[in-house]
Amino acid sequence: MQAVAVDQYERLTVHVPRFEAKRFRAIMKALGFEIEKKNAIDRALDDIEAGRVTTYASADEMCKALGI
Repeated sequence: MQAVAVDQYERLTVHVPRFEAKRFRAIMKALGFEIEKKNAIDRALDDIEAGRVTTYASADEMCKALGI
């Protein structure tokens, strides 16, 4: 069998049930695919979508809430 040189990739987002994630990763690794870890921007966007953000009217209000 001959190795195929791949110079183009398509980046996909796949939603996998948490209980199947380990098996999914093993299958992808066995097929030779790479699973990219999320970067900081993607994690931040996930937080925004999930509503895990807090807004403040001013910097002083934020410092007071954080105990600074």
